[in-house]
Amino acid sequence: MRSGIFQSESAQMALHAKPLIRALLPTSVRRRARSALNRLIWARSGLSVKSGSELAFWQGWFSTHGIEPETDYYRAFMLAMGGLADAEFFREKSCIDIGCGPKGSLTWLDGIAKHAIGIDPLASRYELFNISSHNMLYIAARAEELPLRSSSADVVFSMNSLDHVDDLEQACGEIRRVLKPGGHFIGSLNLDEPATPTEPWTLTEDYLERHLFRGWTPEFRRVCPRLDSEEHWGPYRYMFERPPLTMNNDGPRALWCRYRSDGSEGVERGGTKMGKKSK
Repeated sequence: MRSGIFQSESAQMALHAKPLIRALLPTSVRRRARSALNRLIWARSGLSVKSGSELAFWQGWFSTHGIEPETDYYRAFMLAMGGLADAEFFREKSCIDIGCGPKGSLTWLDGIAKHAIGIDPLASRYELFNISSHNMLYIAARAEELPLRSSSADVVFSMNSLDHVDDLEQACGEIRRVLKPGGHFIGSLNLDEPATPTEPWTLTEDYLERHLFRGWTPEFRRVCPRLDSEEHWGPYRYMFERPPLTMNNDGPRALWCRYRSDGSEGVERGGTKMGKKSK
């Protein structure tokens, strides 16, 4: 692990402070405390709060879990969130992952998919995490401006990334634009979570139905309470088992889904301009 990824000591401060926040503060205030820490740390770093926080998270993750791509984890998770049992579904398809991170989210498609492309605004910085050795292509780009032709993707993945974008309506429009007619959106989406500086959107089922899923056919859809956990599968325990009857179901939830596109918006970007939508 290279320690020189950040130009200041701010990232190291965040790396040591966040475990203390997790250990000492009650769940109800952890998110606010982390957000306040991020604002303090990254104000002096030359990076935005969002970008700096993402890089600090990944540096901590690499320190704990190692630098190798997590191929088996992503295979299991992405199949599960799409309600699929077999990776053959993706045979010879062009697949993209929005907000992919640096841990090889699509390496499991090597030898199966026609294209496996990770899109992330921080992809150029992820080069320091040895992503050049991964069997997938990384492209540095925002979800709001996907550098892809219209109707060019067979599958678009979004694994807990959609609430991180700057302009949610525009990002939804871009996903709809690049999907081929009959293509699939496969997502793990966190619902009803309070907005933060790094996750500025509170996703709701109503918003997603109007702006992303409109006119699409649901082939798999599951919603469950989402737990506060930073382990791989921890937040999604109740995707696999029934929650207790006494559990309060009014808090954050998770949506796993696979939708088939009707292909109605496969037009080139540059026509109607999409603006910011209030949350």
